[in-house]
Amino acid sequence: MYILFFIILAVLLFIIYIISSREEKKAKAKYEPRGKLEEYCGNEKDRRKCQRFDTTLDVKYKHLKSSKSNPASGSKDISEAGIGILTYEIIPKDALLEMDIVIPTQKEPLRIKGKVAWCEGCEGAKRLDKEGKRVFLIGVEFFETDEGQKAKLIEYITTHLVSKNEKEP
Repeated sequence: MYILFFIILAVLLFIIYIISSREEKKAKAKYEPRGKLEEYCGNEKDRRKCQRFDTTLDVKYKHLKSSKSNPASGSKDISEAGIGILTYEIIPKDALLEMDIVIPTQKEPLRIKGKVAWCEGCEGAKRLDKEGKRVFLIGVEFFETDEGQKAKLIEYITTHLVSKNEKEP
């Protein structure tokens, strides 16, 4: 009698083990990265090509497919490869922009083209400016940048932002 009880108990525990291991495999598969993330990211947590530096610069932009220029906005951060700008409008992913970025060390703004990589706040999370207007953070990747413009940008980053970042704890 006891033997039959232990056999039934063992079978039930085995079935529970099988079911729980299947659920665990499903959960792992759901959150497991697709592809070889280490090769793409260089084993880093952040997939950006270049280090970004927090800075507030004036940026004026226009969509390349439109002649209308948009009101000036500000940047959140910048790198050699891209810029994060704050806007009052949703700009769709892959939209092409022409930006005038005001660098304090330059007389003329840098004219750089970019492609929208992402939009934060478009999915519902609200970010408001000082006046209570809704603001979107747009990540823009630079492309087709004139070498002279890029050199000025790199010089500004290396002489003003890198040294400032190293001084901060």
